[in-house]
This record gives sequence, C-alpha cells and structure tokens, in this order.
Amino acid sequence: MTEDTAAVEWLRLDNAAKIYPAYGDKSAPPVFRVAVTLREPIRIAALNRSLARIVARTPYYQVRLRRGFFWYYLERHDRVPTVELLDPLPVKQISMRSDTHLLSVQAREATVAVDFCHILTDGYGAMRFLGSLVVDYLRSLGHDVSPGEHLLEPSDKPDPAEYEDAYRNLFRKEAPKAPDLPPAYHIPGMPRHEGYRTVTATLPLTDALATSKRYQATLTEYLVAAYMASIAEVHNKRHHRLVRSPHHIIRIEVPVNMRRIYPSNTMRNFSLFVSPEIDLRLGEFDFADIVKRVHHSMNMQVHPTELARQIARNVGGEINPLVRVIPRPVKYLYLKHLTHTIGSRSYSGVLSNLGRFLLPEDVAPYVRAVDFRLGPNSQQKTNCSVVSYQDNLYVTFGSTIENRDVERGTVRQFVKDGLSVTVTEHAL
Repeated sequence: MTEDTAAVEWLRLDNAAKIYPAYGDKSAPPVFRVAVTLREPIRIAALNRSLARIVARTPYYQVRLRRGFFWYYLERHDRVPTVELLDPLPVKQISMRSDTHLLSVQAREATVAVDFCHILTDGYGAMRFLGSLVVDYLRSLGHDVSPGEHLLEPSDKPDPAEYEDAYRNLFRKEAPKAPDLPPAYHIPGMPRHEGYRTVTATLPLTDALATSKRYQATLTEYLVAAYMASIAEVHNKRHHRLVRSPHHIIRIEVPVNMRRIYPSNTMRNFSLFVSPEIDLRLGEFDFADIVKRVHHSMNMQVHPTELARQIARNVGGEINPLVRVIPRPVKYLYLKHLTHTIGSRSYSGVLSNLGRFLLPEDVAPYVRAVDFRLGPNSQQKTNCSVVSYQDNLYVTFGSTIENRDVERGTVRQFVKDGLSVTVTEHAL
C-alpha cells in the first residue's frame, strides 16, 4: 500500500451519497450504467490489467459500505474488482448490504460497461473512470492514444481534491432552505413480468442541436420538454374523461453537473437538481409553450442563488449538531422518509443528460457507440438518460411497466420535428 492510497482507507459519505443507503431496495436501486462499445472484441485479460491500474489510480472507488454508530461510511476494500461477464439485465443490481464493491466492471463481445452505485459518484465521475479505463486498455494493445485533459493518467498520484465532499465548500449558513415540493403525477401501468426494460433512440446530434435552437432552447431543455409533453399526454388520455387524477403537476427531475458552475476536480458526487414543471389544471399546453416554460424554469433554477437553497437544506441538515448525535438506525428511518417526501413522490420522471462522452479524439477510430442508463424506479416507473458521442445522440428510456406510451410519445415528437430516429431495444 502506498502513502497516497493509505489516505483513502476510509471516507465519509459525501452529502449526496448519505441518502442512498435508504434507497437500498430492489424497486429503486441507486445504480446506473455507462458503457462503451469498441469496434473489436474485448480482450478480457488485457482489460483486467488496465482495470487494476485504473483502480490503483482511483482508490476512493475500491471501497465497500460500512455501518458506523452515527453514519454509514466507506472503507477500503481488500480486493481489487475484476472484469465480469456483462449481465443481460439493463442495469445490474449492486447490493449495499454485503461485503461487495460498489461498482461492477463487465464486458461481453466488444462492449465494456461499468455499473456504479450512486454512493460512489455521479455520471461525470463514472464517465471519467470508464473513459480512463478504455484509453489505458487501448494503449495496452499498442494503440497510440492519450487520456487528454479530462481523463486520468494511471501513473499520476491520486489528488486529494478528487475525493473531497465538494458540497461542503459551497454551504452558506444564511441561505434559506429549498421548499418541499408537492406530489407530482405518476403514470399508471401494470408492472412488467420480464422486469426492467430499456429502449434507446439514436438521433443525429447536429440535427437535434439545430432543432433545439429553433425552439430557442438548449438540447437538454428540448429533450425535457419532449419527455414532459409525452407524460402529460398520458395523463390527459387516461384521466381527462375517465378517472380523475389527484395529481396534476408534471415535474421532471433534471440533474445538474455542478462542476460546470463551480470548478471542482472531485470524482465523487457533485450534482444538484432542477425541477421544471407544468400544472395541467391551467389548461392545454402546446409543445412550443412547454419548451418555453422548461427553458425559463431551468434558467432560473440553475442560478447559483437558487442552487444555494438546495445546498443549505442538504448540508445544513447533515452538520446540524442535533442530527449528528442521533444514532444511525434512527437517521436511516428519517432518510427513508425523505426519499419518499422529497424524492420519488415529487417527480413524474427523471431526465439525466451526461453531455458529450469524455473520450479524446484519437480514441474515436476505435469506438462504435456509447451508452448511459439509469436504474429502475417502481414509483416513477419511467426515466430518460441521454449521452452523445461524435455525431450521435443516444436517448435511452427505462421503464418498469408494460405500457410504452411515454417512449412512443417522446419519439413521436422527435419525428414531428423532422429528426431521423433509430430505435433499438436493450441496446448495449
């Protein structure tokens, strides 16, 4: 063990990670997947050697979850994870109750995928980890590629800034706390007997950006609006004339990578959320109007003063002296309550856009596709994850129910706007 890795023998959970042990059931596991498909089959032995080098570079990911008297914490695992056969399930179940790693590196044919428990990191950290692994693997095969400025060089020492809790640096005691959100509409539907389903719509990125610009919106705003409009259409069809829904708000949870606002080198969680919504009691909304509402709402909520309210609520509760001395089992019950009151109950769905996958240009000739998927949530029932690479935009829908109206409605809006769409189920 080196001096650098000894500093990561144990870690406190970062502020975002503290709530995830309370999510630890099969209906809503806090797990997501990033994947890269190369143009040639994966050589497992070479990938395992690269994985060992990248894990040594990121010791804060070679950990397991432990129970302390006051909080959960992360402890350095004595084993290095090894490559497993890629699970046929869209996202693998990662247990937080056993002596396991909180990530799973898998490969099959030409695809290498990493399933991460959200306790470890967010999408950006996962993307840097996988990108660094792919670059090191290609190098090991003799290809002249480099990690570029965003990825990790295995020979470098871990930077303490990579495993800091970046939320604490932004905490302002005087900031007012974010208010609780009222319940949102959840689409109905019979659970799938086969379990969780994912469907990927692939679009030309350049055309999608041009379409968003035509609506005077960013790409994320346009995608959120299309997803939101599709859920609203389900509501209107099922409840307008038949059964009156007790909830009329369509609200989408949209993660924001805080590193784009506050420079940070952390490889742990550093995301907050904006929550654009429409209230269907106000009447019918055409799509252009929904885009405008999403655009203005997200612009307002992503302002640092508004984000400070979320940090005040989240970090303020964590550092409260009274909260700190409450035993962990009692905190667990309270966090379980919060996952319902300010979590799944408050959102009709989630749309997470990773942006461009972090791979340097000289890697492009070896890469065929990338993938990003969220885990299932039995209460929201649907989600949407987005990532782009080269000139392809990958929009993946996850669903726990048989009904496909949300996926179809969103894709139908893409086609209506003149976009070419290729749909693939269970895309890897």
